[in-house]
Order: sequence, then structure tokens, then C-alpha cells
Amino acid sequence: MLVIASAGVRAQDSSSEGNDVWDRAVEAMQNNELAQAVPLLEVMISRDPGNTEAVRYLAVALEQTDRGERAESVLREALRSDSLSSTGKSKVAFDLAMILARRGDRHQAIEMYSEALEYDSSRVDSYLNRANLKVVTEEYEGAVTDYEYFLALRPDTDQRPQIEEMIALLQETIEAERIAREEAERRRREEEEAQRIAEEERRQREEEERRAAEERRQRMLDSVLQSLESADEETTSVEAEDEELRTYDDELDIVD
Repeated sequence: MLVIASAGVRAQDSSSEGNDVWDRAVEAMQNNELAQAVPLLEVMISRDPGNTEAVRYLAVALEQTDRGERAESVLREALRSDSLSSTGKSKVAFDLAMILARRGDRHQAIEMYSEALEYDSSRVDSYLNRANLKVVTEEYEGAVTDYEYFLALRPDTDQRPQIEEMIALLQETIEAERIAREEAERRRREEEEAQRIAEEERRQREEEERRAAEERRQRMLDSVLQSLESADEETTSVEAEDEELRTYDDELDIVD
């Protein structure tokens, strides 16, 4: 009984100490004593890895004390941990997305907002923040979709007029880009057709020139052959005449 009672007292003391550390950490955060809050929060997380708020507070304290890379590392480690619930991981992914966005890593931030929604689709602010980033990265169609999701899930938002105006502007931009793409495609096809026609005309000219050159060579060959045939006929005629002279001379032999 004494052993059990002692164990109960130690457990109560441990719980009390844990609450004291947490209270001191929260007080330090509230007083903007971030450097003092960091070790207290690290102790809390080492004792309770599933304490989502401790992880989030630690990331805030680290980022605001110029340790952004460490803050990102803390959040990524929490996402890989099995200690956090899906809701907790959604919050952590959301915070990580905000850190990445502030650092200018917009595409990674978009991925983190998407991950936050995979863990908990009720975090509708993820749609709004992701939409804003997609506007910056010129993913206009995706931005419109996210804005529409946000309005559907939070129809009474005070930002509805601004969001609807943004959607209208984005749709105009999307349409203008579509027209520009079609015009560019039309010009490209026209240029390709013009190049094809020019190439065909060039081939035709080369073929005509080749045929003309072939005809000139053939005429020259015919002319040379004709000259050679005429020369042969003249040679044959001279040989025939010479033969006739020799025959005549033979007939005129004088006998002593």
C-alpha cells in the first residue's frame, strides 16, 4: 500500500510539474519572452510528443527569434510523428505552409496547405490561403476553384465581396489568356503553312533546275554524238575513195 501510495504521489508531482512547465511556457509566449519559452516548450514536447499546441508555439518562438529553419524542422518532424492526431497534423501542416509562404517558398507552401486539407478538410482557411498563393504563382484556374470552395464552406465570410471580385478578375484573365493562346496557335499554324509552301516551292524550283540541267547535258551529249557520227561517216568515205584509187591504179599497171 505504501508503494502504491508513493507511486501515486510521484505521478501527481510529475503531472503538477508538467502543468507548471506548460504554464510557464505559455506565460513566456504571452509576455513575448520567446527565448525563455523555447526550452520550456522543448521540455513539454519531449514529455508529450502529441502536444500539438506545444509544437506550434515552439515553431512560432523559433521563427520569431530568427531560427526559421529550426522552426520548419520542428514542424516537419511533428508531421512524421505518429503521436499527433489527424487534426493536429492538419494544424501543423497549416503552420508550416505559412512559414514557407513567408519565406517565399510558394510552391512548397501550396503543397503544405493541400496536406493540411488532406488531414482535416474542415480547415477552410487552407483553401483561402492556397488560393492567394496560386494567384501569385499564376495558377489562376486553381485559385478560382479554391476561392469557390472557401465561399461554399464559409458563405457568411466578411471577405465575400473581395473574393467575388477577385474571382471575376481571374476569370477575365483566364479568358484573355485562352484567346491569346488560340491566337498564338493560329499564328503558329499560319507560319508553319507558309514555311511548308515556301519549302514546297523551293523543292519545285530545284527540281525544275535539275530537269533543265539534265536536258542541257542531254542536248550536249546528243550534239557530241552527232558530231562523232559525222566524223565517222567522213572517215569511211575517204577510206572508200582511197580503196577505189588503189583499184584503179592496179588496173593501170604498164607491162614492159
